[in-house]
Amino acid sequence: MDVELFVYGATPASLFAAIVAARDGKSVVICAPEPGIGGMITGGLGISDAPLSFRNWDGGVVQEFTEALVARTGFDGSSFLNWNFAPSDALAAFNVLLAAEPNITLRLGETITAVSRSQVDDINGQPVGALDGRGDRIASVTTAPCTWLATPGAGDTYTATVFVDGSYNGGLMAAAGVPFRIGRDAASAFEESYAGVHSGHVTTRSYDVVDADGDLTKYGGWKPLEADGQADRRMMALGYRNCITNIAGANNLGFPAPPGYDPEDFRAEIVLAQKDTSIGLTTREHAYNPVYRTSYDDASASAAIDGYAGMTEKERQEAWLRYSSVAEMAAYPDKFATNGSDIRGVLAAEMATASDTRRHEIREQLAYRELGRLHTFQTHADVPQVVRDRFAGWGLCADEWQEDYILTPGWPSEIYERHGRRLVGQVTVDFWHAAYEVNWPDQIAVGAYFMDSKAKAQWATPFGGNAFEGHYAVQPFDDANGNPVRADTYNYVGIPLRAVVPPVGVCDNLALCWCVSASEVAFSSIRLEPFLSAVGEAVGHLACAAINTGVAPARLDYSTVRARLDAAGLTITRF
Repeated sequence: MDVELFVYGATPASLFAAIVAARDGKSVVICAPEPGIGGMITGGLGISDAPLSFRNWDGGVVQEFTEALVARTGFDGSSFLNWNFAPSDALAAFNVLLAAEPNITLRLGETITAVSRSQVDDINGQPVGALDGRGDRIASVTTAPCTWLATPGAGDTYTATVFVDGSYNGGLMAAAGVPFRIGRDAASAFEESYAGVHSGHVTTRSYDVVDADGDLTKYGGWKPLEADGQADRRMMALGYRNCITNIAGANNLGFPAPPGYDPEDFRAEIVLAQKDTSIGLTTREHAYNPVYRTSYDDASASAAIDGYAGMTEKERQEAWLRYSSVAEMAAYPDKFATNGSDIRGVLAAEMATASDTRRHEIREQLAYRELGRLHTFQTHADVPQVVRDRFAGWGLCADEWQEDYILTPGWPSEIYERHGRRLVGQVTVDFWHAAYEVNWPDQIAVGAYFMDSKAKAQWATPFGGNAFEGHYAVQPFDDANGNPVRADTYNYVGIPLRAVVPPVGVCDNLALCWCVSASEVAFSSIRLEPFLSAVGEAVGHLACAAINTGVAPARLDYSTVRARLDAAGLTITRF
């Protein structure tokens, strides 16, 4: 199949890039190994951490998406609130956008088997064509059906003018042989004190991660830390975000036993509940926290919230979003988006570089553990009644993930992969660019979040218990002149054009809109879906500029791209 733009991955960033190109009249194919679209936004990330002080998604396709969301949720569309929603609302919004674009072909359930690269020779010292350039480029991508899926794709060979990798793991980038970073950088790489192994960021817990036979139960390890500042391949914790309900009725599925459920696989959870009877649905280590509402109900909010009459509409909605203590949720049952359930350790690192087959296996493995744990806490006779009571009445939603699911309907098929491979681009965004809120001369998008990280390592400690490391939140510091730098806030972080393309001559017709060129510390601020959705939209314009001018993405003049971004009214810089 020959198209002008090949987009790999069905993440939000991929979809927005594809829609931009399709509206420009370009033929586009979106190819992905997953069976569904929308990545984590349709996969359970109902709490999406958009910038608090401005809308970095204004002016384009991403704004259209958020407007479609708030029409369904009732939240305030002028603020971060419109990034809080049920997965089915996000899927409906994406489906409407894609249905309006006949230039887009969806090819889901396909795994890359080969990437053909072309080297174009010079003729009399000149490149054959400006788009071909002197360097390597991708000529074609060959795929095969993902036979492990219930509905695998067909497989094909795709040729295109421009290739965009919007996947969470940089699968096309890796298959094309483009250099990338993985895991944590050494502290010395970019002079970042938070980089690499950090013994100052260790937390201990009393519960065991070893069963009676001496086998690890939490996907941790035995090995403690290496030297401070050392690079490693460890990654942020994995976990499923979810959408659950405590509204009684047909839409509440309870927490069913996963296929192949064996209660003995969850003996550690049973023992844990017997030792600690305070465990409940909002215990983050073993269930979910925070838990937020997915839509606004003004009638309920007016009755429930103290001080409602004196609040602005936005304040009322923020209060209702977080009206989710155990007592508040019981008083006003609803549908809730969840956070938590982090799995630290070797599987997180493996997920980033594993084959699509293995990535699916890891999703199933962790879904079995997480759903099985919830089912055990809710139903097993050996779990104390007081614990079972806290899980009683809760369940998966019958109107979520009925086609695109893992193991059982109602369970999301996408797992929260907070970072994967990262491009080695023409420049690298690092801690200092984020801390000092640098505006780049070739900036294409901007976001805002503080630099923080989930834990990356977990290991069993002698005589019981466990420890985990890597969960930092960057703190304020004084610069060399004694001036305070507030690096602990929602800092503005800019993404330059040079951070989404490889160096000239490496793979000139490839651009990335998720696995951008950044240090691991800086990426901890970049990794949010509202931010990378804006990057995806900008990369869509970059791809169009390359196709229209015949100049490969890696060789494009910034002014050509900037003209398109300005014409679209996109938010490129904050100040």
